[in-house]
Amino acid sequence: MEYLTILPAWQKALAAAGLDQLDALLSFADGECLSWHPRGKTSKYELPCGTRVFVKQDHFTKWKTTLRYMLRLQKPQPNTEKERQSFALVRELGITSPEVIAWGQRRRLGLPHQGVMVMLPMNGIDLPSYLEREPDATKRQEAITRAEATLALLQEKQLDWRTDCKPEHFFVLENDGEIGLIDLERLRLCKQPLSKKHKAMQLQRFRSLLPK
Repeated sequence: MEYLTILPAWQKALAAAGLDQLDALLSFADGECLSWHPRGKTSKYELPCGTRVFVKQDHFTKWKTTLRYMLRLQKPQPNTEKERQSFALVRELGITSPEVIAWGQRRRLGLPHQGVMVMLPMNGIDLPSYLEREPDATKRQEAITRAEATLALLQEKQLDWRTDCKPEHFFVLENDGEIGLIDLERLRLCKQPLSKKHKAMQLQRFRSLLPK
């Protein structure tokens, strides 16, 4: 069983790049590889129209991921679909996340196997790079404060980002200096409020990874 959804406004642009079919997206190997591991890959690519996109692929879905969904009585999903849903979840809180213009998956026996999504970049810069480039100490501290407030909002809404709350996943947006988020595949909504200890751990992890 296969699924592929492309936003109508991007159908022509992806077709011009030969990326309007699920097979082509799942086997995509062009562009600049930003991250790779046996389970998947993220690549940066410029479409013929000049728009830069990110293609994130799940080469396979781990059985333990599928099992976790089943134990929660939820429909199992590949990580790309989980992350796409997390993007939508944080946008409901007013937090910017990447816009997904295409997404799809291949399932076997009703269970997730492979997945892919195509995202537009956010207009901003990751927090560590911003801190290293910004000469104004006041502006640097303001960016850190906004990032920590964003993390606190996730925690307040019972969204657990586990140990992925790294500074590199917080983006300082160009237009207003607000904070956007990337790499949310491990974000999950908890039934119970996060403990004070867990919140403190996440904040400490965030602060420990800031540029010195």
